[in-house]
Amino acid sequence: YAAGAGSDDEYVAVPDRRTSTMTPTSRTQFRLSMASHYSLASGASHAPEAQHQGRRAHSRQVATRLLMRAGFSSIAIRVAGLGRAPAATTLGRSHGALADDCDAGVDLDPNGLQALRAERRKQVKRVDEYGFLQFEGDDERPSEYARQFEAWRGRGRAGQPGAAPKLAAGSEAKWETLLRSFDSATLRGSRRVKQLVQAGVPQRMRAHVYYALSGAAQLERADEYARLLALAPVPIFDVIERDVARCYPDHAMFVDAEGAGQRQLRRVLRAYAHYNAGVGYCQGMGRLVGLLLIVGLAEEQAFWVLAATIENYIPQYYVADLAGLRVHTAVFEALLQERSPRLHAHLAEEGCDALMYATPWFMTVFTLSLPWPAALRVWDWFMYRGTKVLFRVALAITDLAAAYLLEACPSITELLGFLLHIPHSLVDADVLMAAAAKVKISERHVDRLTAKVSARMSK
Repeated sequence: YAAGAGSDDEYVAVPDRRTSTMTPTSRTQFRLSMASHYSLASGASHAPEAQHQGRRAHSRQVATRLLMRAGFSSIAIRVAGLGRAPAATTLGRSHGALADDCDAGVDLDPNGLQALRAERRKQVKRVDEYGFLQFEGDDERPSEYARQFEAWRGRGRAGQPGAAPKLAAGSEAKWETLLRSFDSATLRGSRRVKQLVQAGVPQRMRAHVYYALSGAAQLERADEYARLLALAPVPIFDVIERDVARCYPDHAMFVDAEGAGQRQLRRVLRAYAHYNAGVGYCQGMGRLVGLLLIVGLAEEQAFWVLAATIENYIPQYYVADLAGLRVHTAVFEALLQERSPRLHAHLAEEGCDALMYATPWFMTVFTLSLPWPAALRVWDWFMYRGTKVLFRVALAITDLAAAYLLEACPSITELLGFLLHIPHSLVDADVLMAAAAKVKISERHVDRLTAKVSARMSK
């Protein structure tokens, strides 16, 4: 991609199937552009805004392109918008306007999209145990990042991770007894339940467990969901409609435009747009709702679990300025600096800010970043423990990837590309959960960091 006028005709490469490089000058520009966000986590001072305004603008273009190439279009626009001058920030713009920016120049003709999907469905080889469509040749076409990682590991640069210990998962009967006997607060305070969720909730029990642990029952009101659905359409419905088919395009429940899955997803998101008008709708929310429907929650229950999850665990993630998300990515960056100072220094030196790669991790609660079995295990724990799980899983991923990132990813392009396309072989569900269990962070420490970051952001 051409950097554009005023950039000395320099080119900045983004990941593709052949190569990924970045020139020294553009890497320097990228570092300078992210200095402001680093200061939130580290307390470092940053250069005057006027001095680096042009460099920041150029670097935001690089970051946005990398995220969009990874499939995070609306997220890319929101992240890019955070660095703009106040008059142009997302604070004064609707989610719909941001989505229009994301999709500028993209053909979103629904008939054409459905035709492409119909052609794609002809290549379906099987449907896996979770309902995802498996296509001919998928096994032979790993991502470029996975190929590079496996080649690096095959050269003996790092051994295969040892087999993670199998935890004793609770039976369906045991979970049924627990759910009958205790309320949400008691379940979430139980060490035995903690052990069971870390071992993995039985597939058939996930819907019941998620509803119980999320606190949805405390929010649910009779007939409220039906009332919300009966309200008049609002402009954000157009954005929801555009995203419904894109949330889980390779899952059997959502592959048909006229199927029950897309209809339920659409209704839940529309109802929530009325329920929480201050948020309305944001792209990552569809991934949350889709997971809840996939694990078996009824439509109305999925709505209340979504409402409880956002209210109790990730408030302010989906507002226009991403306030809660910005705080949590800065907190994660501070935790990373404490846990892995060498890796943190490498990422910072190359301009790979946590806001860029942890945004899709946190906004979708890892449903876009991990293989499905691992994502479900994360959700089992997340429904029990809440926000702290996001930090522990994110730190576990960086622990598992540290050697490769330090040795084989010399620039922002390789670093960010890898963190947005994590090879599945690196994050096997048992291995990831074992690594996350080793990450010890206290609620008090997280609260201190959160208060510190929030105070800096409010200045």
